[in-house]
Amino acid sequence: MRTRTALTAAALAAAVTLTLTACGDSDSGDDGGTEQIEGAKDSSSDAPESPKPAEEAPEGAPDVSLPKDVELVFDWDEASKPDEIAAQRDAQNYLRSIFRGVTEQSNADPAAQFYARDQALTYAQDQVEQSLEAGVTLTGTQRFYRLERETHATAVGLSFCANQAEMFSKEVGSGKVLRTEESDSSFLYYRVVMGTYPGRDDVWQATSIEVESEATQCRG
Repeated sequence: MRTRTALTAAALAAAVTLTLTACGDSDSGDDGGTEQIEGAKDSSSDAPESPKPAEEAPEGAPDVSLPKDVELVFDWDEASKPDEIAAQRDAQNYLRSIFRGVTEQSNADPAAQFYARDQALTYAQDQVEQSLEAGVTLTGTQRFYRLERETHATAVGLSFCANQAEMFSKEVGSGKVLRTEESDSSFLYYRVVMGTYPGRDDVWQATSIEVESEATQCRG
């Protein structure tokens, strides 16, 4: 699996000014290979903001709510173990923090730094920077599904699909929505490693992320 730079590959590729990630084919780090889970072994806008996620946020957590025209749908099975419940909650918050940075058009929003560190934080900042350079924000709905978990002593690995066919770029200046048709580029496959926040046991942070574009295994 290759590490990809474009969280919203098809959406951002619709903006002709964005050349860094044409359909998500650029790499954001090394040139290939499946990244091993760190410290783990293998095992089985102007618009009004939407309400915060239903899950109770950790104490002192920054806002991760999104404009009402942006919706992230997490069609994930519920976890039963406390660590998995917290890791899934904060993985969702990590993804929301990236979309929030794009819709706020700011890399200064504190949410990403609260919910990510190391390579996962760099990835989040890169996504926002690309949207700023392209002059686009986002509008629409993105669905995340087919979640699989790998639970370890110090990390929880989450793998899942995403369909971004209904998430579109929107020009910041004109407000024009740049619509695209569903294609192979609409499907992404994620692998996110979550670890506990240093010094806290109630917050989990993304430490690494891989995003595979044109993930046709996520169709159907």
